[in-house]
Amino acid sequence: MNSKRLNRDSKVSHAFVQDTRTGEVYDVKTDSDFLFGRFLKSSIVIEELYISRSHSTIRYENDKFLLKDNNSCTGTYLNYKKISKEVVLQNGDLIAFTDKSKTWDFVYKFCLLSNPKKKLRLEEENSTVEKNDKFKISIEQLENQVKELKNAKTNIVNDFKAQMDELKKSVDNATELNNKINNEMIKNQDYNRELNNELTIYRRRCMLQKELLDTQIAKEEDSVETLKTQINKLLENDFQCAICNEVVFRPSIANCAHTFCEGCLKSWLSRSNHCPTCRSVVNSTTYSFSLDNYITNLCDLLGGTIKEQRLTLQSERNGHPPQVAKRGRRKAANQSTRGRREPPTYELIDDNPTRNNSRFTNGSHNIIDIVDLTNNTSR
Repeated sequence: MNSKRLNRDSKVSHAFVQDTRTGEVYDVKTDSDFLFGRFLKSSIVIEELYISRSHSTIRYENDKFLLKDNNSCTGTYLNYKKISKEVVLQNGDLIAFTDKSKTWDFVYKFCLLSNPKKKLRLEEENSTVEKNDKFKISIEQLENQVKELKNAKTNIVNDFKAQMDELKKSVDNATELNNKINNEMIKNQDYNRELNNELTIYRRRCMLQKELLDTQIAKEEDSVETLKTQINKLLENDFQCAICNEVVFRPSIANCAHTFCEGCLKSWLSRSNHCPTCRSVVNSTTYSFSLDNYITNLCDLLGGTIKEQRLTLQSERNGHPPQVAKRGRRKAANQSTRGRREPPTYELIDDNPTRNNSRFTNGSHNIIDIVDLTNNTSR
């Protein structure tokens, strides 16, 4: 028998991780590592910038579950204490992740079950009992509805009989007065019956047309929802920046044909000149205006949360325009009159302006290039 396969006599416990905020449960397998991180294929995906792509893992070895931090930036906390090496997990331990503010937004509870099959059987029995109870309740409700319908039917029949008796009495009294009135009343009754029959037919037709319209509307809504989900998957899979894991904003294409956000790529190239995806040297980048408009139009067409996320990302990435520093003014002796500072005088040496200062030696100084990072054009 395979050692990894569980049976009744096995000592291997069933483990799972529960989100304390949402209550969602994630199974921890013994034959593979359980990964926390920002990576989309992680066991629990945490989309926060202070969470690493492979933040920490839980692995099974020698009938024990071990927690290890993968050299993350902010670290991993066990029972609100930061760990520095691999530790053994116990039932009820809390695994937490936080940034420097220590807000504890992501806390997960580690749970162990000694005999999972027995619990599953109990849960199945409880589920069957609950289903039977619900079935009994539904049967009782249907019986009550049938009784109510029968009572309503008897009341309608009794009312109809009483009305017919009164009508017969009135007809008998009317026959004594005038036979012509009786004939007219009979004709009116026949006409009313025909109208009632036509009315019932029209009602049935209206109900059928309403059902057809409801089915058509439901099909159209389902098709629209499926189309929206497909477009959302397309945006998340094909138009996602590998640096910030967001939908590409102001797409910038490198010479290796990989696309990133313009701001993310600039900040990345300020630290390294290699592509974050294929690790090739980036010599030039090109801003794709048509692709940016295409993604923005898709988000506007979908609307809802994806449009709001796009607008918030656009406001965060655009920021405020650069401010121009203004030259200060000196206070004159008299506050009513203010004089401007006169421009400084420079000495020309080899056609280069220099100040009479010891910092500038041999008439030369370092020139600092000022780059406006808010400029929309990429070079």
